[in-house]
Amino acid sequence: MSEQMIAQIEPVEVVRDAEGWWFHPQYLAEPEFEDVEYIPREQFEQYIAARGIEVTFTGMEGDNDEEFERYCETGDADCSRWTPTPPPGDGWFMLSIHDTEDGPVCVWGRKVQGGAA
Repeated sequence: MSEQMIAQIEPVEVVRDAEGWWFHPQYLAEPEFEDVEYIPREQFEQYIAARGIEVTFTGMEGDNDEEFERYCETGDADCSRWTPTPPPGDGWFMLSIHDTEDGPVCVWGRKVQGGAA
């Protein structure tokens, strides 16, 4: 029997909803992640490593403090006015913009860079 092929995650066009949220259609799209609120770090790290990507995060807090204050003060679940700043370096693409206990966060991914920089 052959091993199940792991779907790679490729960049796609980002079309945020009216409140600014977005989720890459290939990111965490496996059945074991349906209706899951929390993924243990080890399981998440295995997931991204199997797909040959690395990830980093940009939080609204620290990236756009004025928008973060507005977001917290109004209690309105709208982050559409926030444009997350991409991390330094080439090849990053957006995986999600979602809410956390610490406010909105953008998850970025890119294929793992092989060899010397």
